[in-house]
Amino acid sequence: MDDDSGWNDLLLQLWSDDVRDAVVARIEAASVGRRGWLVRVFAAPEAVRRELTETVHALVLAAIRDETGADLDVLGSQAAWECYEQVWDELAQRWSGGGRTEVVAIGREPEIVRLLVALPGEAAVCAGVDVRGDGTADPLWLKGRLRVDADGLRAYLRLDGGRAPTAVHDAIHAILGVLDRG
Repeated sequence: MDDDSGWNDLLLQLWSDDVRDAVVARIEAASVGRRGWLVRVFAAPEAVRRELTETVHALVLAAIRDETGADLDVLGSQAAWECYEQVWDELAQRWSGGGRTEVVAIGREPEIVRLLVALPGEAAVCAGVDVRGDGTADPLWLKGRLRVDADGLRAYLRLDGGRAPTAVHDAIHAILGVLDRG
């Protein structure tokens, strides 16, 4: 498919704020348990690992394709990529300040960091931690405050019918308890 196929014109005719918002909603729904990636990519784009930016880029392309049927990699026109930019800008507006992650109360950060870095990698990622290939865990700090994706942790607990190992279950509930008490 190329620009002569008519897909560019079709995409641009159907594109609206409502379609953009539907694409953004699709990305946000797919990102539960990965919200730390969104915050990192949009809050500190110059400091984030390239792999995380590439992952969010792929999410945006997939969501546009799933919502509209348009494959921007194939279309390649600048006009079609303006739709991508609108989605990227909307995500940046929503997530650069922390989005729907919870701020840990001052003074509780050391306890929460200890619990976060002790979680298995997948659970830590669900909490917003960046787990690197070497196993290094980097909790989500934004503007000097520790942030946690509480919804991501709750989603992790629902995996496998809620059969997380006892120590993991207890650690997640301890984190959520601190967040609930604010």
